[in-house]
Amino acid sequence: MEVVDYARLSQEVFDEINLARHVPNSFISSLLSKYEFFNENIYTAPGEFALETYEGEKAVTEAIDFLRSQEPLPVVMAHPELQRAALEYAEDLVESGDFSTPHIDTHDTTPAQRISRVMRWAKMAGECIEVGSRTATDIVASLIVDDGNEERSNRKVLFDKEARLGGVVCIPHSVFGVITVVDIVGGEYEGVGATQQF
Repeated sequence: MEVVDYARLSQEVFDEINLARHVPNSFISSLLSKYEFFNENIYTAPGEFALETYEGEKAVTEAIDFLRSQEPLPVVMAHPELQRAALEYAEDLVESGDFSTPHIDTHDTTPAQRISRVMRWAKMAGECIEVGSRTATDIVASLIVDDGNEERSNRKVLFDKEARLGGVVCIPHSVFGVITVVDIVGGEYEGVGATQQF
């Protein structure tokens, strides 16, 4: 059985997010490679179980069009307090097993409230959740495609022009394999300084 280094995976996801922000076109090839694994709305990657998507290839095509038109954005700097907020929610998801109200934890706390407990932020605060993908590229691709999410809220958070600081956590889940939570804020902040690594 493969042993996953979740700290390393978290850093790799963070790096992939910054690559997609700073060089949007660089992620197009990763999305183009997914077409061959679709049969209508069923996506079956090599070595993985078949996954029934909501939109099929349509969502991938729309994501590619978005990346082609997206202007480069500044990279997001890693912040340990945001990683702590992301970890708090990821652990809550694992313990509760409740995915019925995304972003609202078992204490009825929102992402903005969780982030506000650990740092001061301004302009924007957002959170992304990804369940099941096992590589950094697949995790970020899933967030960019945002299948079944009419508002594409995960993608909007990743490509928010005000975003400046972020925290990423990947942790194991007994059923889904991996849960990833990304917390991102923009504007002023207080506390421990930001870096490019956790």
